[in-house]
Amino acid sequence: MNTIKATNSKANFINFKSYNYFFRKFLSNFLFWTTAVIFISIAGLRPIGLDRDSISLATLIQSVTNVNFLDKEPAFWIIKWLNDIFFFGNVCTFFLIFAILGVSIKFLAIKRLSKLPWLSVVAYLSLYFILYKMTQIRVGVAVGFFLLSILDIYSRNFLKFIMKALLAFLFHYTAIIMIPLYFLNPKKLNIIYFLLPIVGMILAYFDLSKVFLVNLINLFPNFIANKISNYLTLLEFGKYSEISIVNVYYCSLLFLIYFGFFIYIKKIKNNYDILFIKNLAISLFSFYFFSNVPVFAFRISEFLNIVTIIFLPNLILYFKQKELVLPLIILFYFVCFINQSVC
Repeated sequence: MNTIKATNSKANFINFKSYNYFFRKFLSNFLFWTTAVIFISIAGLRPIGLDRDSISLATLIQSVTNVNFLDKEPAFWIIKWLNDIFFFGNVCTFFLIFAILGVSIKFLAIKRLSKLPWLSVVAYLSLYFILYKMTQIRVGVAVGFFLLSILDIYSRNFLKFIMKALLAFLFHYTAIIMIPLYFLNPKKLNIIYFLLPIVGMILAYFDLSKVFLVNLINLFPNFIANKISNYLTLLEFGKYSEISIVNVYYCSLLFLIYFGFFIYIKKIKNNYDILFIKNLAISLFSFYFFSNVPVFAFRISEFLNIVTIIFLPNLILYFKQKELVLPLIILFYFVCFINQSVC
């Protein structure tokens, strides 16, 4: 009898633990996606004029009827066309569609890639939410697809990767830089990535980026080549020419890369961290190399830097005294958020 009671008690305890686990998992998922809905609402229902790009986009949505792939990417025109048909060209629904796509894709990527998803959400809010969902809405969707493609680079699934790269490209032409990233080795880190930022600085000193772009133009389709040519022309007239290569954010990324090499020597605890380190190294190389052509410096580096919302929280896992590191990371988030808000 006692044995039967003990067995029943054990079974009840296991059932309780199982129920408790599934309830906590459900609650966590519910709160996670509720947060996503809040982010979507803030970005998609914001007043027109709250950010610097919304007024010009609203004017474009309401007044322009001719498709121009030089000015905006195919996905922009497709969404505008659908919005015109189903919502009579309503500006609010246009922004809401972009917000749904951009936020939900990034939340999905966080869910799949991050070991500390809530800290990644805070990183996204602090570092990129204002940039990608309140101003640069097209690239905001593109970087979401890029984040999801990290899984395919790691698993060497070319078909899934190229599909995500194509979708990203349809939202923003900058996504063309995703193609060579597939060939990164996700399991080995070479010294070259440690040196890339320094090489970028040296090449920038000799102003080689303009020569590089001029020789590269003919390799691209006409609509991209014309875009590059226009940027170079505007640069000659002094537009888009201001950049500061010494700033807190990019210096902190340098620290992340070199710390990344330190943890690589010790032991990598997250499967994707090597890819994150390599992306940051390429990002910093691009930032310094194209510093004489600021549009490219920021576009390429900001596109690749989205991996920081996963990699930065991962750093906590490499410290024994995690309670000491967490406040420093939160402080960094806070400083970045304030910097975004006032700029």
